[in-house]
Formats: sequence, structure tokens, C-alpha cells
Amino acid sequence: MAGFSRMKTKIGIIFDDGIKKSTLTTAKLFEEYKLPAYFGVIAEPGNWSPNLVKGDFDLWNELQSRGHVVYPHGYTHTKLSEIPHEQAVDELRRCLDAFTEMLDGFNAKEALYAFAYNCGTPSLCEWLLPRVRAVRIGGTGFLNEADLKSRIWHNVTHGPDDPGDHLLDHLQQCRVKKPPAFFYSLHGIDGEAWGAIALDKLKRVLDLITSDDTFEYWHI
Repeated sequence: MAGFSRMKTKIGIIFDDGIKKSTLTTAKLFEEYKLPAYFGVIAEPGNWSPNLVKGDFDLWNELQSRGHVVYPHGYTHTKLSEIPHEQAVDELRRCLDAFTEMLDGFNAKEALYAFAYNCGTPSLCEWLLPRVRAVRIGGTGFLNEADLKSRIWHNVTHGPDDPGDHLLDHLQQCRVKKPPAFFYSLHGIDGEAWGAIALDKLKRVLDLITSDDTFEYWHI
């Protein structure tokens, strides 16, 4: 697939859910490394996790202006695999419409759709693929050339405890497996939200990705 080196593994990381404090901390850290951070955010978080302050499209547009990338993670934080297909499609359609209206320059055909809970079903992926660049579902995170060409990219995540060691272990596995790409989703920072990674662990991850010739940061 064009853009994927056979010599290095592209490491992709996306931060789900758009928790405001953690998002701002993440963006600042990635700016220190001169890298864009990738965020999967919810158009209408509503009452989901009411104890957490979520960002809004004012923040997403600000982050875009700073060089970061914002992708759709759902209209609401509904597990689409557990509701009727037509209702799930309506959620997808409302999500893409909201991003088109509210996110500056949004073009669905250039966007990754990152399913909430990694819950994409074959029928929902089939509906999305003509409309978006790629979709993200759950899996091992190790992507081969066929996976990349399919545009259905599986990723791995870890929680509810700190995923830092889990992610670092998978990066070590990449040195052995040498896949074309590896994809991981994170959430909050320093205890905020499910599966929050400690900031110092995230720094170790970025140090490794940017210093090890085995890896290359994946501009997802």
C-alpha cells in the first residue's frame, strides 16, 4: 500500500472520547514532539460519563488549527452493535452530518471513523466504507498489507487500568513481528477516564517511536 514502508512499522495512536482536560494535555505533549495527535470524538456526548468534562467543536476546531487531527467516534457513545441496524445507521449518518456542519473543513471521505467500543459490525462497515476513508474496529492492532488495503483497520486497547506497559509490550512485539503498521487506542491521561495512561508512560512511548529506527509515526 502506498505510503507504508517495508522497513519500518508505522505506529498509529488515537485518543478516544474527547475528555477535555486529557485532550489538552495530550495535544500539548505531542506539540513538544512536533507531532499531530489524533482524536476520536463524539458529536453529542450528552449524559455519557457525566462526571467527565468533554470537549466541543470549538475545541476540536482549535486543535485542528494547531495541527492536530479530529475524527468521528460516534454521534453519541452508543454501542452500535447492540442496537437495530437501521437505528445504528441513523447514528452513523447523524454523526457524519454533525461533523460536516461543525468541524471546519471536514470531508468524510478523508476521515477515519473510529467506532465507539470498537464495535463495528460487517454490515455497518459496509455502509460506512463508501462514505469514509477507513473504519476502525477492535482486534490485535497488528496490521498487514491486506488489512490496510481493506480500509477496515483493527486496533487494540487496554483498560480499565493504566495501559502504558501493555502498549510498550506491544511495541516490543512489533520489533519481532515487523508488521507494516500497528494501531492502538488510548483514552484519558493520569487517571482521568477508563484506561487512562500515565503522562510519563506516554512520554516513554513517544520517545521510543521517535528514536527507534524500527518505527515510524503513522499519520493516520
